[in-house]
Amino acid sequence: MRKVLKALILSLLASPMLIAQHSLDELINAARNHHPQQAQMALIKESTELKLKEISGAYLPQSTLGGQATWQSEVTSISIPLPGIDIQPPPQDQYKLTLDLQQNIWDGGLTAARKAQAKTDQAVQENSIATELIKVEEQVSQLFFGAIIADKQRTNANLLLDDLQARMKVAKAAVENGVATRSSLLDLRAKELELNQKMAEIDQIKKSVMESLSLLTGKTLDSNATFSEDVFTSGSEDQNNRPELAFLSAKQTSLRVGEQLIKAKNAPKLALFATGGYGRPGLNFLARDFSPYFIGGVSLKIPISHLYTGGQKTEIQQLQVVQKQLDAQKEGFLLATEIQKSKQENELERLKQLISGDDELIDIREQLIRTAETQLDNGVITSADYLVELNKLDQARQNKAIHEVQLLQTRQNIRLLLGQ
Repeated sequence: MRKVLKALILSLLASPMLIAQHSLDELINAARNHHPQQAQMALIKESTELKLKEISGAYLPQSTLGGQATWQSEVTSISIPLPGIDIQPPPQDQYKLTLDLQQNIWDGGLTAARKAQAKTDQAVQENSIATELIKVEEQVSQLFFGAIIADKQRTNANLLLDDLQARMKVAKAAVENGVATRSSLLDLRAKELELNQKMAEIDQIKKSVMESLSLLTGKTLDSNATFSEDVFTSGSEDQNNRPELAFLSAKQTSLRVGEQLIKAKNAPKLALFATGGYGRPGLNFLARDFSPYFIGGVSLKIPISHLYTGGQKTEIQQLQVVQKQLDAQKEGFLLATEIQKSKQENELERLKQLISGDDELIDIREQLIRTAETQLDNGVITSADYLVELNKLDQARQNKAIHEVQLLQTRQNIRLLLGQ
């Protein structure tokens, strides 16, 4: 009856209504959001938006305000005498204030390529940070399973202590009645002290784990917190979402955009232009007075130097070489991932078989300990014999707890391996 009441109390205390229960995904998301690297994501996005805004300015008219004052040693003059006409040469000091406007009509796709480059640069930076955050996920996972194994060990120790204390009551009565020696009671008392020490050690380990998780996640977690083991309900084990692959793909996209940018730089450019000015002389270079003037038209520029220097072809070939290198890196990463996945899947099957055997072994050990309890109470065996069986049961339970956590951890390793 006492065991039933104790189990009921422990069950109530473990209730989510009273003690917070945390899932692995929840803690991982909290750690990612809390990590300083995560703050860079918003900064990268803001930087890209500003860059795109600056690039979009190329669609607006480009204007330049300029001024010039000069003195020249000689000016244009007409030395042919004309009857009744006196043509004075312009002054040697000349002045000019201008406003130049240019409106692109076609820039060869240069602006569009620059925008695409800014976006791919953002993707490269973001996936680089995501790659770093994988290490944070691995840290949280290790601590999470460390906390679970500590809880399981604490539960096992409590069960042993219940059995041991029940035997101690019987042994104490036997000693008082002169049926058993005091050494039998001392053996049981020594085991009780060992269990108390073990539980204190487990509690300290759990406390240390919770402190580390609190630092990583930014959440306030105490030693009473519990953890959900049901964390593998989503995700496909055939889909590889590792950020390293996204990083390599983003770099490949960046190279393809870089090729477009090279071609756009050497494409024909068509624009409207206009210049308004005020100066001496104006468009009439023989005038001696200040006057306003205006010039407008269409300009066409066709770069041709790359046709004989081979510059564009060489630049594109360099990008293609880097593309092939990235292809090789991606294939190598996928192969290494597949090998690791195969190892983890084999480990998963091994642990499932071990847990199946653990259940059968614990059942046998529990039957043996019940027999040993009866024999000890009746004086058929000594306390030392009973403790041998108790230790075997303890070891069987510990092995199962370890195998269960290892099974969960192996599944999580596969998720991390595939970026899920």
